[in-house]
Amino acid sequence: MRSPSFPSDFPPFRRLVFALAFSVGVSFGAILYGTSVLITSGAAGADFSVGLLSAAFSGSVLTGAAVAVHVGRRADRHGIRGMVALGGILVFLGFLGFAASTSQWQVLAAWWLLVGPGSAMVLFEPAFVAIQQWFDRERRNRAAGTLTLITGLAGPIFIPSTSYMTDLVGWRVTAILLGTCVLLASWLTAGWALRTAPPPARAPAEATPAKSPAEPSNPSTSRWRNTPAGFVPLTVAVALTMAVLEAFNVHRIARFEATGFDPTVVAWWAAAVGLLSLPARFLLPLLANRFDSAKLYMTLTVLIMPAIWLAIRGTEAWEMHGHFIIFGLLFGAFIPLRAVIMSDWYAGTRFGALMGVQAVAIALGRAAGPAVVGWLAETPLGYSGGIALLAALLVLTLGLLMVAARRRRG
Repeated sequence: MRSPSFPSDFPPFRRLVFALAFSVGVSFGAILYGTSVLITSGAAGADFSVGLLSAAFSGSVLTGAAVAVHVGRRADRHGIRGMVALGGILVFLGFLGFAASTSQWQVLAAWWLLVGPGSAMVLFEPAFVAIQQWFDRERRNRAAGTLTLITGLAGPIFIPSTSYMTDLVGWRVTAILLGTCVLLASWLTAGWALRTAPPPARAPAEATPAKSPAEPSNPSTSRWRNTPAGFVPLTVAVALTMAVLEAFNVHRIARFEATGFDPTVVAWWAAAVGLLSLPARFLLPLLANRFDSAKLYMTLTVLIMPAIWLAIRGTEAWEMHGHFIIFGLLFGAFIPLRAVIMSDWYAGTRFGALMGVQAVAIALGRAAGPAVVGWLAETPLGYSGGIALLAALLVLTLGLLMVAARRRRG
């Protein structure tokens, strides 16, 4: 497929994608992985309760979702340059306010009013919108894989470095340093790689290249009704998937500790998950150039189910090892594949807005999944009941994906 012609200042593939990956990776590392260290008892957990810090982070996910649709619409109209720069400022001010906090309301205000909205501007959603705007389908899928591959290194980099800095200079200075990293990364990316916004009349999403077999024409989608064909079941399916993945991200160590495993050993396995995920993050989007992206997502859902089943009982070493290996090899591909499906099905002038709507659903799933599993863990059902529920949700997810694909074809 030939790319449409662009102005002479059209950013080259490597400059845009690697700069975006740098910005998103630093932001993701600071906001998610850095915070996972800052809330421990040896850091901010010594000054504030874990419950308060958890509420601050969870609330920031929801306030980020509250602005996600607006962020997507702005990106549709103006590109993401200004949004990324503004997001970097907000996250920096949020971490600065967090570092200076001496009371509970200040912690909540810093996270809910600054870090949350800023996160919606510097994490994956705007980056995927930029990729959809600038590239044809083949390069778009490669870009999505490259982006998530590089950002997959955030955990192995930011967890040990944040822990080291916390021991060296304290959590408050470390929080300021994390915010500064986000500010510098977002501003460098906005100023260097995102100097121009895609011209609306000539962006790839508006061009009319030959259709790929994986990009079926659909009158409902092309007319841009309020709910394009298949969007609702796809969005619910993606939200449920993210609820399952986030529940494991939060509870996997505690789950296997509850069955008698050494938490230090489990923590090492949890750290290895990030490295195991790297190949699939890159390869699955590339396979979407040859195979239907929705079918790949369904296949991935089926393949990861054994990892969930192994954690329901989780008393034997082979169950614990099998869970981490299967989960690690597969879970990282869901994020880029979701972006590929959205680009294949809904590329156009409302793509960013639809991504924003979906981001709201994902945020609700990310907040609800860990909360429900944590609640069930304290009931007679225990973690086994919570994990069994997650397994059922994946089956429901598979059914919803089939419904979405059928509506697209219809």
